[in-house]
Amino acid sequence: MRSSSPPAQDASGHLQGLARRIRGLRERRGLTQEEFAERSGISVSFASLLERGERSPSYETLVQVAGALGVPLAELFRVEEDEAVGAHRLVEFARAHELTRTEVDRLLAVAEAMFAVRAPEGGPAEEAPRCKEPDCGKPVLAKELCAAHYHRARRAKPPSP
Repeated sequence: MRSSSPPAQDASGHLQGLARRIRGLRERRGLTQEEFAERSGISVSFASLLERGERSPSYETLVQVAGALGVPLAELFRVEEDEAVGAHRLVEFARAHELTRTEVDRLLAVAEAMFAVRAPEGGPAEEAPRCKEPDCGKPVLAKELCAAHYHRARRAKPPSP
């Protein structure tokens, strides 16, 4: 059974999700809108409209956008929670750099060292500090916050003069 929302509202919501996804992928790759537009074969104004969810791209444009961002077409439509973004970025990194199993194991060992408090020599294991946000419980990155909450707080802070 379909949701009770009218189809037009569903489509608008999906378009906004696609827009956020395209912008996020572009920004993660360090591309300006101009560079992204050039790589995608679209105008800068159309790239801007896409990223604001004000234009619905054709299939051909979506293929070009995915190519410009270096992701499979299906990746543009993946819906994810903010917290899941990090995990996917790690997978993207491992694939892009063609890491071997041994290299992935070393990367995980570094992550363990960064985010888990090891037991002192011969002593009981200590628990890693956890995010102070209610119902979060993820390992702390800085200022008693997990990575997602820390970055959210930084983005919410007004820029200094």
